[in-house]
Amino acid sequence: MTLLDSKLVRCWTSRPHLQSLYTLAAAAPRMRAALGLTPTGGGAIGFKVDGDALARTEAELLAATSARLPVHPLVTQDLYGRSTVRCWRRNHDLRVLTGDLVDVADRLARAGYGGCLRSATVEFAEPGGRRDRKLALVYLFDRGTFHTAPVAGNAPLDPALELRARAALHGALPLEPHAHRRFVV
Repeated sequence: MTLLDSKLVRCWTSRPHLQSLYTLAAAAPRMRAALGLTPTGGGAIGFKVDGDALARTEAELLAATSARLPVHPLVTQDLYGRSTVRCWRRNHDLRVLTGDLVDVADRLARAGYGGCLRSATVEFAEPGGRRDRKLALVYLFDRGTFHTAPVAGNAPLDPALELRARAALHGALPLEPHAHRRFVV
């Protein structure tokens, strides 16, 4: 990164592997068959823009004004400066939700924030009433791999559930082999 780029607070203009997100559609039947979990219709793109608030606000506005989405997504920021763009589909269509997530990530990448993209998350839960068992599939943009994580606000991920999910997804998605590179959403 040059001095000018750091002053302009732009991330590396690397193009993340957005097409890999479309492989999530292969995960839904496997998650349903092996674990009884279906997509909830919720997903998120996580990114972090280092620098001043103006660049962070510009990136958040770009992410929130996607032309494809029927409703503007919710953009939130945590205490560490990480922003999350939350998208949802009421019909729980994973293919359409994945397209929405790719659209948001692509808009950020084309605006020069491609290197700021951290993760994409899609949530799964038990269909019907209780929805006690929840699981998120997280795509790491820098690694091009997926891993399972507990859904925010839920109990920690059950190790047995994680092993069953990894076994079900083996061969369908490139899974993250290193446990220390996984993180909680």
